[in-house]
Amino acid sequence: MVTDTEPKFSAEQVVAAAYRVLLGREPDAAGRETHERRLQAGDSVDTVLQGFVASTEFALRHPAILLSHENLPKNLIQLGLSERQRERMWQHVRETWSRLGRDDPYFSVVTSEQFRLAKMSPDAIERFYDSGQVDVRRVEAALSRHGRELPRGGVCVDYGCGLGRVTLWLARRCKRVIALDVSEAHLEIAKCELAARGVTNVEFWLLRGRDDLAILKGVDLFHSVIVLQHNPPPIIADILRHALAGLNKGGTAFFQVPTYGLHYAWNYDLFMARDVPAGDMEMHVVPQDVIFRLAMRAGCVPIEVLPDGCAGMPNWVCNTFLFAKPGGSAWARASRFFARRGGVARFLARLTPAVLRPRSAAT
Repeated sequence: MVTDTEPKFSAEQVVAAAYRVLLGREPDAAGRETHERRLQAGDSVDTVLQGFVASTEFALRHPAILLSHENLPKNLIQLGLSERQRERMWQHVRETWSRLGRDDPYFSVVTSEQFRLAKMSPDAIERFYDSGQVDVRRVEAALSRHGRELPRGGVCVDYGCGLGRVTLWLARRCKRVIALDVSEAHLEIAKCELAARGVTNVEFWLLRGRDDLAILKGVDLFHSVIVLQHNPPPIIADILRHALAGLNKGGTAFFQVPTYGLHYAWNYDLFMARDVPAGDMEMHVVPQDVIFRLAMRAGCVPIEVLPDGCAGMPNWVCNTFLFAKPGGSAWARASRFFARRGGVARFLARLTPAVLRPRSAAT
């Protein structure tokens, strides 16, 4: 029973609270007006709040209840480019990250205010490089869940190595590491910092375009986290196509990329008119189906796909992928590991490369 002593709230207060608590933001003008009118017209608070909870925006903030994407609008993404357009995109990525590497190198890798260039002391630099160990432990944990381990005697690629924050810890665990980046400014710092720490088993490569991705051959582990998302979708597809195709038998690819963004769309003409002139750090999406097609055509199988918060954007879905290429001793060890666990594991243990014969490259 409602009494006169119970607090009463205006429609404006209810709507503002719903936006802040359920959607994590201040109300936009159109949304505020719509919901306030509903309450003033007699809709119950319960009904209005149910509308918030049923919204796509709320679901994307709570991935545990996002059971499927079947009700989400499709991201319209152009992947096919002419050679001239593709080269222009690579040029844009090079120029953007070269500038970021010169202006604020540490912050461009880990966007925390403590790593602004003006704040970087010797202690801050050590904290920066120490943080890379957490990333490598995450890779080790993912591999371990599936009877695998880092290729200590093999070749590891750190794509988008930046300042060598993660490269350092991969180099301390693997025999040979290839560190790739489009920014010469980042690579110069990485070389100096790793040399100062006694690291001698890293080869640094400056990427200038798609042809340079040929280096991604004969690889036992491909690693890339908080990197792919800063490239336009056709460039992400270029990178993953070469990375997955270049894995050795038994090799694995561990990478993170956003796979859905509410209202995200990409096409070359709009990008050239709007984003290229801005020159800021960008965030991009590649849908899961594109990634799975690229993997299938490269003869790779998905081992694990997990949601993560790496994109740091509430209306986006971001995933960390673990793919493997059947064959080799690593695959045999993993197959035995899973064979002891029945069901799906026994199916994977019987899987052969012939089942996954590569097709033509994805567009």
